[in-house]
Amino acid sequence: MLLTVQVLVYQYLTMCLLMYLVVHHGVQALGGESSLEDVTKHLIQLRMSTLDAAAKEEEYEIILPSSSPKLPPRPTVKRGPPVSLEEWAKHFDDDGRMINIKELKEKIFRGGISPILRYDAWKFLLDYMPSTATREEWQEIRKRKVEEYIQMKHQWKSMTEDQESRFSYFRERKNLIEKDVNRTDRTIPYFEGNDNPNVQLLYDILMTYVMYNFDLGYVQGMSDLLSPILYLMENEVDAFWCFVGFMNKMSKNFEMDQAGIKQQLKNLNILIRFTDRELGNYLESNESDNLFFCFRWLLILFKREFSYQDIMVLWEVLWSDLPGPNFHLFICLAILDTERDVLIGNEYGFTEILKHINDLSLHINLQDILIKAEAIYLQLLAAEELPDSVKVILNLPVSERRIDSESTEELVIPPTSDHISNGEPSQSESMESTEQMYEQALSLYL
Repeated sequence: MLLTVQVLVYQYLTMCLLMYLVVHHGVQALGGESSLEDVTKHLIQLRMSTLDAAAKEEEYEIILPSSSPKLPPRPTVKRGPPVSLEEWAKHFDDDGRMINIKELKEKIFRGGISPILRYDAWKFLLDYMPSTATREEWQEIRKRKVEEYIQMKHQWKSMTEDQESRFSYFRERKNLIEKDVNRTDRTIPYFEGNDNPNVQLLYDILMTYVMYNFDLGYVQGMSDLLSPILYLMENEVDAFWCFVGFMNKMSKNFEMDQAGIKQQLKNLNILIRFTDRELGNYLESNESDNLFFCFRWLLILFKREFSYQDIMVLWEVLWSDLPGPNFHLFICLAILDTERDVLIGNEYGFTEILKHINDLSLHINLQDILIKAEAIYLQLLAAEELPDSVKVILNLPVSERRIDSESTEELVIPPTSDHISNGEPSQSESMESTEQMYEQALSLYL
């Protein structure tokens, strides 16, 4: 299995490199006389060989009906105002404990949070400030958190060069963090310029997180999740613990086997095929149904697709955990629904689709997307019949698993056979190189 993973990552790395060169520098960047069609054919060949290799490890079948499902009309959805200072104050009792949390989260989902409240509200949404704590208890909790942070930070700052020389994992993470913080949001005034102390804070927090979470450590993309938090908090300790809460929600995205991302892309594919069969078929016919162009959206939760102010609103909406745990997939679905006519009408192929989606960055109307995403979600909830694969995404009860050719769509994943050694390298021999290739792929895509 690990050999197959290595093959997949090598091929994905090559695809990322080609896509990056084409999207950002044009076909000429590849050298020679390669045409766009040549590059496209090569990418398709790589993709097909990747799928063939993957199929040997994990086969699944999507059974589709002959016609598109009949869905009810999309309902009209309206956004609300952000939670105000007055509204926020209503959700605390005399001792400072939070009350009526469900109602508060509904209001946050509907309109976000007033900027003046974010410093406190994000601590609650990211599980840094317990909702059951009194004011006095919260002060004691924060005091302990400050002490814990200082202790962890001292652990890595006191490490000698001699110690580092025998700690390859630490050195690799340290070098990667150094590279990433120097290119994270440097056009934002808060992080721009040489010798910026905020860049140093970004570095210190990420290094301390390595000490906090040895298993995950640091993976490229995590700095993108931290930077808006630090920008808002302007406090090293508070930013760290909010980041810990965020990573507790996002850590599955950064696991080396990419199982979390793969499952999300699979679920998004199910939603596309169920809600818009024409778009699903079009993407498939143009070798884009793997949805690799959504990889960045999911990995860092749309961080690079919106401005700082918009991403703060989107994140706090998603942190409300309403209307369900997979609402971020409906954000993806809403963006693709908005762009479907452009993709299909212009007959975009593989590379054109990639370029068009990449060029949407900072050109997406957040409020329109939030409205459409919720409308699609409610549309599915109102449907008379839903396949189990869609019910799972909506977090609805499912019937007994079955293969039904008459159902709208069912995803069937048969169990894989036990791995039989066939001269493949052992896990200990393969893991390090596989991890390095995965990080290289991330560096190209991000």
